[in-house]
Amino acid sequence: MPCGVHMIFRETDQVVKIILMGPFGFYLTNCCKYYFILYRSNIIKNCLNHLKIDWARVKTEEDRQKMIESVNVGRNITKLCAIFTFSGGVSYHTVMPIWKGSTLNELNETIRPLAYPGNDIFFDCQKTPIYEFIFFLHFICGLVLLTITTGACHLAAVFATHACGQVDTLKLQLQNLLKKENSKANDTIDNRMASIIQSHVRILDFSKSIERMLREVCLVEVGASTMIICLLEYYCMIEWSNSETINILTYLMLLTALTFNIFIFCYIGEILNEQCSSIGESTYMINWYKIPRNKGKYLMLTIASSKNQRQLTAGGMLDLSLHSFGNIIKTSLVYLNMLRTVTE
Repeated sequence: MPCGVHMIFRETDQVVKIILMGPFGFYLTNCCKYYFILYRSNIIKNCLNHLKIDWARVKTEEDRQKMIESVNVGRNITKLCAIFTFSGGVSYHTVMPIWKGSTLNELNETIRPLAYPGNDIFFDCQKTPIYEFIFFLHFICGLVLLTITTGACHLAAVFATHACGQVDTLKLQLQNLLKKENSKANDTIDNRMASIIQSHVRILDFSKSIERMLREVCLVEVGASTMIICLLEYYCMIEWSNSETINILTYLMLLTALTFNIFIFCYIGEILNEQCSSIGESTYMINWYKIPRNKGKYLMLTIASSKNQRQLTAGGMLDLSLHSFGNIIKTSLVYLNMLRTVTE
């Protein structure tokens, strides 16, 4: 709030206002993401219960290995997101203010820099220990918001990779559909087909829950990333002209983090759609002509339902895919050109 008040009502330099719009927008959008995560908490709980049941339904070691591989992919995505996000965020809140150093104002007073201006509206934030407390508070608030960013990416990565793991196990069931029956183990073709249909329905329900859970978060992520990526590119150009190496590196890390985050959401949407669509092809590629006619017709529903797209959407308005990622980057570059034209 102090930063927003300072940016809107007190700051007169247009370039400084634009520089403050980036961190202010980042804070605002992360608060929105946190609210939407809480708003969809019931769906998140249902998805977690779905994961628990899926792990309990594992029957073979091969299925378990497929699921473990999917979990590892989700964890690796989260680790990369955390590394990029926290590297740039921590540098912005600590290294940049310290590197800037103290300056003198028009009254010959020493001004120590803070990550966010505007706190002097309420009290003198240059006195010790008030300055140290505000500096530390900015750092803690930054860590909280960076954690929200990483947490949103983690939810999308873990749930989407789990759905992909379930698709892989379903394909294994399809491959084993025509193996020799074992009546003693109650392993008949009827039971296998029932298990396949049940697993497919669970995958479709789970992918729908993922989309409902993340649609608002993705909408905020797309809108914020488009604008903030544009602003970060503008900041890099300004700091390049000022030869500020530390600031350039910090903004480049933040630019990499935001680009990576929106890429992950788009990539997850692409993979989720491809994996769900591939079930129909996998069903057709088995030796379905060897299945008795009165039983093989049930696979037609599996093929038909797999044609329906299962994608992440940004508020139900934009399908997230690699093509969408390219459009987001193009849009940010267009905004950058507009911003340069306005500020020159």
